[in-house]
Amino acid sequence: MHGDFANLGFFQRRIRNRAIFLSAIAAFFLFAMPLLADVTPESPEVQKLVNSGLAFLEKPVDEQNANKLGGKCLVALAFIKAGKPDHPLVAHAVEACDLQMHPKASDSPLDMYSNGLAIIFLCELAPHKYAREIEYFLDQLKKRQKEHGGWGYNELQTGDTSQTQYGTLSYWEANRRGFGVDGSSVDNVANWLLKTQSPEGVWGYQGQVAPTDTPITQTETNCSMLAAGLGSTYICADLFGMRPKATDEKSGENAANSLPAALRPVLEAGQGGEVKHFRPVHASPARIQQAITRAQQWMTKNYSIDMQSKTFYYLYGLERFKSFQESFDRTQDPSPKWYNDGYKYLASSQAANGSWTGYCGASCDTAFSILFLLRSTQKSIHAKLGEGSLLAGRGLPTNLSRAKLHNGELVVEQVHTRVDELLSMIDSGDDAKLDDLARDPSQLVVEHVDKESARRLRQLVHGGEPEVRLLAVRALGRTGNLDYVPSLLYALTDPDRRIVLEARNELRFISRNFDGPGPPDDYTEEQRYQALDLWKKWYLAIRPNAVLEK
Repeated sequence: MHGDFANLGFFQRRIRNRAIFLSAIAAFFLFAMPLLADVTPESPEVQKLVNSGLAFLEKPVDEQNANKLGGKCLVALAFIKAGKPDHPLVAHAVEACDLQMHPKASDSPLDMYSNGLAIIFLCELAPHKYAREIEYFLDQLKKRQKEHGGWGYNELQTGDTSQTQYGTLSYWEANRRGFGVDGSSVDNVANWLLKTQSPEGVWGYQGQVAPTDTPITQTETNCSMLAAGLGSTYICADLFGMRPKATDEKSGENAANSLPAALRPVLEAGQGGEVKHFRPVHASPARIQQAITRAQQWMTKNYSIDMQSKTFYYLYGLERFKSFQESFDRTQDPSPKWYNDGYKYLASSQAANGSWTGYCGASCDTAFSILFLLRSTQKSIHAKLGEGSLLAGRGLPTNLSRAKLHNGELVVEQVHTRVDELLSMIDSGDDAKLDDLARDPSQLVVEHVDKESARRLRQLVHGGEPEVRLLAVRALGRTGNLDYVPSLLYALTDPDRRIVLEARNELRFISRNFDGPGPPDDYTEEQRYQALDLWKKWYLAIRPNAVLEK
């Protein structure tokens, strides 16, 4: 009997131990599953990290980087990508952008990171609404580009790979929304990237420019600089029209895609799509493709997800270059290894308050982490502007044939219109297209206006329907030609308030004085003519013999 109890106890212990063992195994898989399973930005465990991070960003933090314009725009961008464009921190960043355009003596100068992030943020938020602000920051960006093509600290002659990535991304964001980007500036930065890539294929922190096309050794090289340099190189390739086209449905293969990437045609401005492409002069497509290949080979050998305190900053750049690589290679992996690696790192390093903290401070590092988790760049690339942009409260388009539902949103097809096309619309009396274009004048692309077209535009400022007058003012102003200022001064007297404000904006653009005379948006008649008088004095000061229109 005693032996029976002993055997019974033995089996009970075995059963109990086995139960404990199975419970431990179950617990291991329960808690380890979020780290082991493939994840996407929509996965619940990813969204949990994102929401915790956003909650942290809502709390005020007194940090140097967070208080800069770039930090505010970066945080706001995280909320935009999370689907919260109406968040108060987004409005706060817009206000900071406006203040930067009206600096006081006590304000700190605009740094490169803030310059680039302001453009990126405003382009992602509402490019048409904040066109004047974007143009201001684009002008500042162009002015600060160094002679060799890179961007960097004002006090240093070298270009900074870390900062240059924000210059190139700014150009990409602005160009695809119809803003005037200088093709020679794109060519110069692409050439700088080619001349500062090491023989192994990686970029350094402060780029040393090779005197010839033969690469030279770079210093402070790592995965973060590779991501910054390669991401920028992909962006330049995209601006040059090097991205492969979609497969032809009939043939099953695109003829251009059957060629090596380096031999694919580079599109001229305005050809084959809704965005402008530039033709490189110094940075040939063949050299760009070679640089991309060498960089990819370096990353394959040296890939790491952990960059210590700079990991969070690095992850934002990693997601950018990988998203462009996917687009160029036409791959569609919803849960790639590098993304899962990044998720695991962030899941294990998020603080209890929802933040991530490293080199850039809690606010910026948390925003970088959120942008990585949400696949920020992938979202931007997949937001095909050729299919349309959200009407943003502007009501229904006149031409409903161009409107359609996309992902539950009402969008209207964007069509970039040149000045010669505008004049043809006017001649043919195509009121529907003119009305749509007047509602979104940023779609009017002004590259060159000949004398005859300029003469007609100046006549249209004096007569015609309001939409025609508005577009004529816009076209004349976008030329940047001082010869057309008298017509813009005349437009300040127009009975249509929209035209008055458009003329004011174009005068500010031509004068490069974005804080110049008004009138304000809600102007009185007295304010209108006070502003007109100030603009006349400005113009006569630089052209004393000018004849003003009456």
